[in-house]
Amino acid sequence: MIYFDNASSTRPTDECLEAFLSASKDNFYNPSSIHAPAMKLFNDINRIKENFLKQLKLDNSYEVIFTSGASESNNLAIIGYALKNRGRGNKLITTKIEHESVLEVFKYLETQGFEVTYLNINEKGKIDLEEFKNAIDNKTILVSIMGVNNEVGNVLNIKEIREVIKNYPKCVLHSDLAQTLGKEKFDYSLVDMFTISAHKIYGIKGIGALVKKKKIMLNPVIYGGGQENGLRSGTYDYPAIVSFNVSLNYITKNFDTFYKKTRDLQAFLINYLKNIDEICINNFQNNSSPYIVNFSLKSKKASVVVEALSNKEIYVSSVSACNSKKEGASYVLEAIGKSTREASNSIRISLGKDNTLEECKIFIETLKGILTNVRG
Repeated sequence: MIYFDNASSTRPTDECLEAFLSASKDNFYNPSSIHAPAMKLFNDINRIKENFLKQLKLDNSYEVIFTSGASESNNLAIIGYALKNRGRGNKLITTKIEHESVLEVFKYLETQGFEVTYLNINEKGKIDLEEFKNAIDNKTILVSIMGVNNEVGNVLNIKEIREVIKNYPKCVLHSDLAQTLGKEKFDYSLVDMFTISAHKIYGIKGIGALVKKKKIMLNPVIYGGGQENGLRSGTYDYPAIVSFNVSLNYITKNFDTFYKKTRDLQAFLINYLKNIDEICINNFQNNSSPYIVNFSLKSKKASVVVEALSNKEIYVSSVSACNSKKEGASYVLEAIGKSTREASNSIRISLGKDNTLEECKIFIETLKGILTNVRG
């Protein structure tokens, strides 16, 4: 098997799974209970939160809120902030290439009376600062811009956006960093709130976090027992939190090794793919996370090629996993200026720490054979 769909989900490490199993078996108590074993778990969760801030190089002006994953974290950050602070202004800004768990939230907020600006992406794969400066004003209370796009891998210019926002004290900056954590060097102090997820960094599914400045006030989107200072009710998933911590430590420790290895594999793939007449590379030159290669087919059908690869146990994706069951073109590719044909006919390779040069060579040769044999 060759697995090239790591942007959708990564294989959990043995250490992560062992930590989850051990915690599930030996520490099954509810951390919100007041007896001694439960209090021990509650205190341990707080120590894990401290480690998160340490690994992310943040001080105690930030706090960690554990959630079920990136989608919930994005909802809590965006809806929670917009509804809590609507008295300060009703303008919001995001981009046209955000993950659906961001875009759909902004579409919902438009029905609640908010004015949303959806920024374009320029030819370098970044936000045009002049467009952004024209969009933001004193009624803007929230900007949400991802760190790395999950389909084409372009790295957004968060630092430049932050410099503009400094002139608007009512406005906070949120970033979906699910594809950034462990994959790109990033100064997390640039953003006021950000979203991360365990299963993107060799952890388990069902656990994520929203990290935010303590002074930022949110409305909860889940009501109940009042956990996480009332912002995210629900029983703490202690085993998942422990395993998430293992994954964060692991990816932080091995960042440089994995980055260099993956950068070399990406360069190899693009070098061969760009010389295949049938293929048009969608990555931005000189602005691409090494973990993603995206290309369109000129005459063949991507879904047929993906299926043919799958039959040979080579697993890639045609669009992001959250959108793969829907018909139509990739809104991300359309937003970066690709034609409807190109946007409807793309393939994404997303690399991970376990991929090898030999796998890339097998993929290239297999793909060439499929393109020769499959009908247009």
